[in-house]
Amino acid sequence: MAYYTMFVSTVAIVLLSLVAAAVIPVNDLPKRRLEVQGHRGGVGLRPEETLWAFAYGMEVGLDVLEMDMVFTKDEVPVLWHDHYIDALKCADTSGNFVGEFIANLTLAEVKTLDCGSRQLPGMPQQEVHPGATIATLEEVLNLVDCYGDKAVRINLETKLSPLRPNETLSIDTYINSPRFLPFLEKRGYLNRVTIESFDWRTLVRIKEKWGKKVTTVALIRDTTMIKVDGVYPWLGGTNLDDFNGSYIAAAHSIHASVISPVSGLNGTVNDPSYVPFTTKATVEEAHKLGMKMLPWTVDDESSISAMLTLGVDGIISNYPERVLWVARQRGMIAGKTRMTSRPECLQNASMPRSQLNPSSTPVLMTNP
Repeated sequence: MAYYTMFVSTVAIVLLSLVAAAVIPVNDLPKRRLEVQGHRGGVGLRPEETLWAFAYGMEVGLDVLEMDMVFTKDEVPVLWHDHYIDALKCADTSGNFVGEFIANLTLAEVKTLDCGSRQLPGMPQQEVHPGATIATLEEVLNLVDCYGDKAVRINLETKLSPLRPNETLSIDTYINSPRFLPFLEKRGYLNRVTIESFDWRTLVRIKEKWGKKVTTVALIRDTTMIKVDGVYPWLGGTNLDDFNGSYIAAAHSIHASVISPVSGLNGTVNDPSYVPFTTKATVEEAHKLGMKMLPWTVDDESSISAMLTLGVDGIISNYPERVLWVARQRGMIAGKTRMTSRPECLQNASMPRSQLNPSSTPVLMTNP
C-alpha cells in the first residue's frame, strides 16, 4: 500500500508539473539572445572604419564593433578594410597617396586622406563626414573610453593575404607588434576583443603565443577553401581533406571559438541565383563542436530572418539596426543599452575643413 501511494503521488506531481508548464506565458520563457555586429562599424550608414562609424555603433546599442586592421609603413595599426587606398572611398588633400598600399605609407601620410566625403555606390543611406580620417587602433579605444561604454566589444580582423604577401607588412608584425595584442592587454581590452581572419595562419600563431587569453574567429568563404599547388593557403596549414571537407571541423582543430562564414552567394535569399553557404546543417555542426556561428554580411530583412531561423548566434551587417529590428520583432534579445551621443569624443575624428580639397567634398553617389 505504501508503494502504491508513493507511485500515485509521484504521477500526480508529474502531471501537475506538465500542466503548470503548459500554462506558463510565452513572455516568461527564456528568450534567445542574438549578437549584433556592425560591419566596418556600420558602413551602410556611416563612412566605413571611421570614428564616426564606431560612435554610431555605440549610439544604437550594438553588441560588437567589427573592424579591420592593417599596419602603416611605420608599424602603426590603423583600421581599414583594404590593403590600399581606394579612390571610391578616399581623396587626397595633400600628396598623392590614393591608390597606394597602406604598408607603403606612414601614419602621417595616411592622416592626410579624406575618407569621409564620398558616399559609396549602392549605399544611399550612408552619411558623409567630410574630412573623416582613417583611425588608429589607439584612437578607437580612446573613443570607446570617452563614451564610457563598458559593454561594447570589438571584433578585429587582421588584413593580410597568403597569396599577396607584399601588399601588407609581414605576418610577424601582426603577431609580434607591441602596438597590437600587448597594447590591447595593457589597455584592459584583451578580454573584450576577438581576433578574426581569413588568413588562418594569424589565428594559429596568435593561439600559440597567447593561448586562451585571446578568442579567435575563423572567417571563411568559397574562395578561401580553394587548393593552390596542393595546399589550402588560407587555412593555416590545415587540410580540408583530413576533415572530410568540413571547414567547421578544420576551424575547431586550430582552437577557433567562432566560425564566421559568408551567409550566402549571389545576392539575397530572395534572388533566384542565391546559393546558401550558411545552412542549418553547418549551424548544427558548429554547435555540436561548442562553436558559435556568426555569418556575414547580412543586410536585407528577408536574409536576416532566414539566418535567425537557422539558429545562428550572431550576425555581422552593414545595416545593423535592421538586424536589431528583425530580431526584436521575433522576440529575441538583441543589442545592448544605447549610448548618448558624445560630440566631444569626436573632435579628432575629422581633419579641419580648411585642409579639405574642395574638388572632392562632398560626393553623393546614387544607386547604379
